[in-house]
Amino acid sequence: MNKIACLLVAVSLCGTCFAQNANTTPVGANTKTVTITGTIKNFDEFKAVVVPETYIQLVPISADGGIVNEWDSKGIFTYKSDLPKLSVPKNAAFSFTVQNIPLGKYILAAQRLYSTSLGRTHCFVTAKEQAIFIIELTADSQSPHTINAGDLIVWTH
Repeated sequence: MNKIACLLVAVSLCGTCFAQNANTTPVGANTKTVTITGTIKNFDEFKAVVVPETYIQLVPISADGGIVNEWDSKGIFTYKSDLPKLSVPKNAAFSFTVQNIPLGKYILAAQRLYSTSLGRTHCFVTAKEQAIFIIELTADSQSPHTINAGDLIVWTH
């Protein structure tokens, strides 16, 4: 067999070996897709502080439990997150889907709400316990995955 024939046989037997890039992580290998559903129990109060720039966003919690936040030039409080911005729901029932979320812990936050009270967070908390609603995505988490958050309250002041 000549050298060209040997090369063709090798490529046909191990074509995927030549096609892969060992330095590239496949999309989805360390990410998840999640849909979060629930009801905002204080929807009227929430809508009263929504402005055109308001959006909903998953915000990462650091390994030490911290959440990075900042104030913009207009004095509006936000949490730092590079995840997609989700539209404010039109009614109390909501469903948010976010794809390619890295593994980790997250809160669900209403970003850029109008509030006259400084220093108050704008995150979603459970209506019953009033504990911060936390989402944890691990390597064992299903993807896509639906989380029914139940009744939530958005702290707005």
